Amino acid sequence: MAMQTDFTVILEDRPGTAALVGETLGRAQVNIDGLSLFTSGGIAIFHVLVAPQEVDHARQALRDAGIDLHGERRVWVNQLADRPGAMGALLHRLADADVNCDLLYLDAHGRLVIGAEDMEEVSHLLS
Repeated sequence: MAMQTDFTVILEDRPGTAALVGETLGRAQVNIDGLSLFTSGGIAIFHVLVAPQEVDHARQALRDAGIDLHGERRVWVNQLADRPGAMGALLHRLADADVNCDLLYLDAHGRLVIGAEDMEEVSHLLS
């Protein structure tokens, strides 16, 4: 289990915004470990996962490109068993402890990324 950093970037929902984020981080030699994107009401909301050693560099690259960071947070990242029901069983442990996940996606390595208000509790329950 590892804690990593997830950046939230909000841009206008139009062609090229995803390319802008990817190209900005690519030019800065920052590898994207995971990414989630959804759109709503004319905006594109990105969640970008980077390795711990690249957090400062990624933050600066995005800022230098004029990309506003809407948020930055620690998230729980761990390999998920590749079998039916594995995610449900894991998330049920959090639900039983009344921990609500507000961010959930898979990264480029097939690991589960979880964000919640109480990350210490998530780490405690899932370690």
